[in-house]
Amino acid sequence: QWDTGLGQSDQFTLHGLWPDTCTGDQTGDSGFDNSRIYTNISSIIEESGDAELVDAMNLHWPSNKGDNNAFWSHEWNKHGTCVSTLNPRCYGPEYKKYRDVIDYFSAVLGLRKKYDLYKALSDKGIEPSDSEQYTADEFKRALRDGLGIEAAIKCKSGRLEEIWTWFVVRDAAVYVPVNQTFASDTCKNSFVYTPKD
Repeated sequence: QWDTGLGQSDQFTLHGLWPDTCTGDQTGDSGFDNSRIYTNISSIIEESGDAELVDAMNLHWPSNKGDNNAFWSHEWNKHGTCVSTLNPRCYGPEYKKYRDVIDYFSAVLGLRKKYDLYKALSDKGIEPSDSEQYTADEFKRALRDGLGIEAAIKCKSGRLEEIWTWFVVRDAAVYVPVNQTFASDTCKNSFVYTPKD
């Protein structure tokens, strides 16, 4: 997402990774596996001992409402528990409690790093500006050329808000870009890619 009050000035922040059905519809309003609903995701991540993951979460996945734990818990409960390859049964006897949680957030951050939206746009001369106007087609072309991904460009009140991309999962943890989108652009005309504060 592109929230001018969050994150580094040259980086997008994350909203989430949402598993979809085969037709691109979202899986529902609540988590798939109610036995894995947690309200203490911050603690789970911190207690994992992975300091890099904790730092990356705080930097790249902050809440726009100020409560990272509530945001991350919501993302896990509504979306992470729906990722079928993260079901504890898939891990077999090696499963340790909360490994699925750590793997979900690590996978999302790994995708963010691999598919650096800001850099792909910047490499094509698309930079945040209060005055420059862009089109969804310009953004989509830059992302296709730079990263090999298709995207839906989302705006609110004439300003860039989010970029959505789609992946399929292979071999439990390999995310492969899908060559189509399952949502429409909401940036119907030209829009502003506002610099961050």
